[in-house]
Amino acid sequence: SLPYGWEKKFDGKMNGFVYINHVTGETRTSPPTHGSSGTGPAPVQISAREQGACKSGWRYAFNFCYYISAFADIQSHSGAQAACKTQGGELFWPQFVYESFFLKKTLNKVKISTHFFWTNGEKHGGKWDWGTGHPAFSNPRWSPGQPDGSGTCLAVYSHTGFLDDQPCETQYNYVCKTKA
Repeated sequence: SLPYGWEKKFDGKMNGFVYINHVTGETRTSPPTHGSSGTGPAPVQISAREQGACKSGWRYAFNFCYYISAFADIQSHSGAQAACKTQGGELFWPQFVYESFFLKKTLNKVKISTHFFWTNGEKHGGKWDWGTGHPAFSNPRWSPGQPDGSGTCLAVYSHTGFLDDQPCETQYNYVCKTKA
């Protein structure tokens, strides 16, 4: 477990991992020994207005309900898919371009421990898609320089709301989604 603010990311150019502190901007090739430690911030309460028609622990927006994993609840892509299924939803997929930006704004106050969160997006046969029964993958909002071929699963960079290809075994927070 890395100190808060740090993330381990595979760098294809170096063919190895780098450690990035998204708070200070520092990048290094060895694991950090400094930074905030502990369990992280307490969960942010969801108001009745935010919950809307959704069950407890979920947030309502755009006729959907969204569940944001707890600060320390990080999973691989397949683990996040399974966790969402257990919660009664599925891993986030955007129906609307602005959903990622709604989540970015929400995550600014909720605080997750990773700087990415998993989406349902995966690369199959050389093409990106959101999975069966979802809208076609069109007009993606990629982070600068992405996709860079570092992975076949899609995550959203929580600071910008843009997409990034990531190795599926990396552990990130996740967002589940279901129809309200």
